[in-house]
Amino acid sequence: MIKTKLLFIAAILIFSSCVSTRKAMDSWLGATKQQLFMKWGPPTKTASDGGSGEIIVYSTQRYNSGIPAYGIAPSSYWDNKYFYVNSEGKIYYWMTKSEQIPPQQIDLNIYRRY
Repeated sequence: MIKTKLLFIAAILIFSSCVSTRKAMDSWLGATKQQLFMKWGPPTKTASDGGSGEIIVYSTQRYNSGIPAYGIAPSSYWDNKYFYVNSEGKIYYWMTKSEQIPPQQIDLNIYRRY
């Protein structure tokens, strides 16, 4: 019974977090690269989008304390936010991705759009 309640609460929290993340990220569409830099600071990593634009990555390391009673060990991961900027300096696409490897080791070639 307790496990079911915990899973239900976790599902609600994950869903509401996804909705608010989508709204926040969507608000950046059409904004300029300079506006992004002024608000978020220097990016963690940048690369070509495969065309005349670029991919701008912001990364935050997250920690999960685990739940020992349920056999879930502590862990860490990287919460990455990818912004795609066109040749005019405007954000045209975004995505988020959680990854186990540090952002410096991510091969951004696999995220090219062109």
